[in-house]
Amino acid sequence: MINTKKLSKYIALIILIFFSNLSALANFDEIKSDELKYKSAKLSCSCEYRLNSINYCWWENFSDPYLKKYVFLAIQNNHDLKKAALKTEEYRQEVKQEMSHELPNLTFAPGFARIKTARNQIANFEFAQTRSNIYALPFIASYEADIFLKNHDKTKAAKMEKQSAEYEEKAANISIAADTATLYINIIKLDKIIETQKKIAAIRKNIYELTKEREKSGLASVYDVTYTNRLHTQSEIELNDLIKQRNIYLHRLAVFIDTAPANAYNLPRGKFDNLEYKGEIPECIPSESISLRPDIMKAESDLKKAKIDIRIARKNFLPSFNIIGVAGYNSLLLERLFDWENIMALIAVGAFEKLYTGGNLTASLRIKKLKFEQLFEQYKQTELNAFQEINDVLCMIKYDTNKDSGNLKKLNLEKSNLNLVKERYKAGIISYLEYIQYQETTLSLQTEKDNSKAQRLADYISLYKAAGTKL
Repeated sequence: MINTKKLSKYIALIILIFFSNLSALANFDEIKSDELKYKSAKLSCSCEYRLNSINYCWWENFSDPYLKKYVFLAIQNNHDLKKAALKTEEYRQEVKQEMSHELPNLTFAPGFARIKTARNQIANFEFAQTRSNIYALPFIASYEADIFLKNHDKTKAAKMEKQSAEYEEKAANISIAADTATLYINIIKLDKIIETQKKIAAIRKNIYELTKEREKSGLASVYDVTYTNRLHTQSEIELNDLIKQRNIYLHRLAVFIDTAPANAYNLPRGKFDNLEYKGEIPECIPSESISLRPDIMKAESDLKKAKIDIRIARKNFLPSFNIIGVAGYNSLLLERLFDWENIMALIAVGAFEKLYTGGNLTASLRIKKLKFEQLFEQYKQTELNAFQEINDVLCMIKYDTNKDSGNLKKLNLEKSNLNLVKERYKAGIISYLEYIQYQETTLSLQTEKDNSKAQRLADYISLYKAAGTKL
């Protein structure tokens, strides 16, 4: 007969082992809230958290509604962002995998054995052959007692790795948003410049034809005809290059928003003249904002993980304690398998210490320390690069804004001169050829102004990206 009191103690001990790691069980609430916060892996619902990560409201500062629309479509549909979200989910599952090592394992291992003994003889005593069956229905519980919190530290390291992936995903979101907006600005800028270039090409064609007529009248040389013809041909080549560049940008924009490149030419877009930034650009960026950049936050997470890895490597020198508990039914007869007398129970505790590993543990610890030092140097370099990027962009904004203002002033002066030239042409003081040459100069200055405006707006987006959207 099995002592029922002892059996109850064994069962209670096994249950205690199964629920002993309270810190690991508490982490389940954290995982549950984590899953509610991030739902991007399936990508079947809204991408609200991704829009928050790019500070979507900031894009309302641009007066063009299509720009904000394309940023939204890129954030929602871009396949690179979906891949980054799935990568983050992969690390999230790895956290669960590491957390499972902190908990006991319960296994059900039913078994059957057929035993046949040999006929033996000892002295004058002879033993007959026997045949019997053994039926067993044991539950096996095993648990590595995390006395030194080695497994718990591994879970923390996995969490840091997951956090690093989240920051990497956020950086990808910001990069896609900025690249999409810059592409759109360049596209509508090219729309405007192409229309201007068509006018320049038409004027140069007119100049060439007028020069040919003057050459026939002896008022121009063959060189003048050749020169004006070359200018006209060059304007056609430049127009062709501009159209090619715009088509390439349209293809890229279509891919960013998950649209077939063949449909890129039908994408709606606004007028470049109506595009302007309505917000205020700060003269300096606080260092606190720079420290919240995704790349710096990722470097910090990598550094924290490396520090935990060092702690884990040190704890590998310590012994491990394993607890095994078995409870179930065991019987030679199937019909009596579930009798109370056939209950079996076992509990065992073992300690394991690595006495000699050929220097493996020591080398592993040194490797972790070296990786920590490497990541620390990388973190300092990332921080310096961030400050450099911020200062570079602020410098670009300052001087590109001055350049754009100068081009605007130049263009306005040339437009005033063109009005005077027009009056002189009407009065018969100058020829039509001279008048359209002034028109070409004005159109060329308009192209310079459009390019400088586009560069200024692109600088604002570069600052948004460099500041980690904290504007």
